[in-house]
Amino acid sequence: METINFTPLGFSDLTSDEAFVVSVFRHWQSCGSTCKEAEGSLTEMLKNDRLREGLLSLFDLFGTLPDQNRRRTKNDSSVLTSVEEALLDEIGSLDTMPRGCVKAFQQVLEEAGTTIRPASEIPRSGYDHLAEAVDRKTAKVFDVLYPGFSGSLSYQS
Repeated sequence: METINFTPLGFSDLTSDEAFVVSVFRHWQSCGSTCKEAEGSLTEMLKNDRLREGLLSLFDLFGTLPDQNRRRTKNDSSVLTSVEEALLDEIGSLDTMPRGCVKAFQQVLEEAGTTIRPASEIPRSGYDHLAEAVDRKTAKVFDVLYPGFSGSLSYQS
């Protein structure tokens, strides 16, 4: 099924556990100079999280996704990328023969009393996409009305 015609998914469309998975993935992609460095950082940061037992399975799954070895700059967008949607699809799939890493993470989710929905089953509000478009246009108008203003802000004593 082609997702180009859909409104993009945003963080406001996700449950907290779905947002957790996407946030962990973004950190894994952007933190440190290697995936292993990011994994160490995440393991330390999330040592008290209820889903921490599934981190190794998530890391294994991340390694199978497109652009797996490509380090990316931090993504601050509240709109999900196609790779992030594919991640939710993979974890939320009811495939009877999932990959081992997916099955292991699904087990952790089940033990925690939660699930991850496939991206195709998540209602898309369009809120995040609209909010980002409004923010971009507002920034352009501000730059036209007050050129150079944002660069001149500094603390003066």
